[in-house]
Amino acid sequence: MGGRAWTVDLAETSALEELSEETGVPDADILVNNAGVQRVSPLHEFDPEAWRFMHRLMVESPFLLIRAALPGMYQRGFGRILNISSVHGLRASAYKSAYVAAKHALEGLSKVTALEGADHGVTSNCLNPAYVRTPLVEKQIADQARLHGIGEDEVVERIMLTESAVKRLVEPEEVASLATWLASDAAGMVTGTSYAIDGGWTAS
Repeated sequence: MGGRAWTVDLAETSALEELSEETGVPDADILVNNAGVQRVSPLHEFDPEAWRFMHRLMVESPFLLIRAALPGMYQRGFGRILNISSVHGLRASAYKSAYVAAKHALEGLSKVTALEGADHGVTSNCLNPAYVRTPLVEKQIADQARLHGIGEDEVVERIMLTESAVKRLVEPEEVASLATWLASDAAGMVTGTSYAIDGGWTAS
């Protein structure tokens, strides 16, 4: 594609505030906000700094990257912003206050972006997968096993898939397939939406 690597610590949001095409942000027609971490802890024990860190990474950073990318998209009359949210942007789970709150905030940011970008050919949508087979989820299995006092082999069946009608993890390629379509010209009328890829979790 002729792209170039651009390395940045997305949790250092103060360094992102002055980003623009002139100061180093990549010139992009498609922005995918996908960085995320998880912490599993009861509310009354949740480390405040960990809570703030997660919101810098998963709310402030997407806002600043969208803010930096929009002028170029507006100038060209085309842009696709894909926010990798979660089923937890639509539903809540115990012990995940920071993650659930951050994903709900990302949903709102995405919708505002969709409304402001509509006259400029820019769309903004959320992708809302359930548990995807990634290192992030694999770490959660160990955390959930410790928190609930059960074996790791029980976590996927008894906790992660209990709300899903389709009893398996989401594959990364399934999320990528939807992202590819949302980034295409064919999805020009799709904006301000949240696409659940959750095996029926939100159907109940």
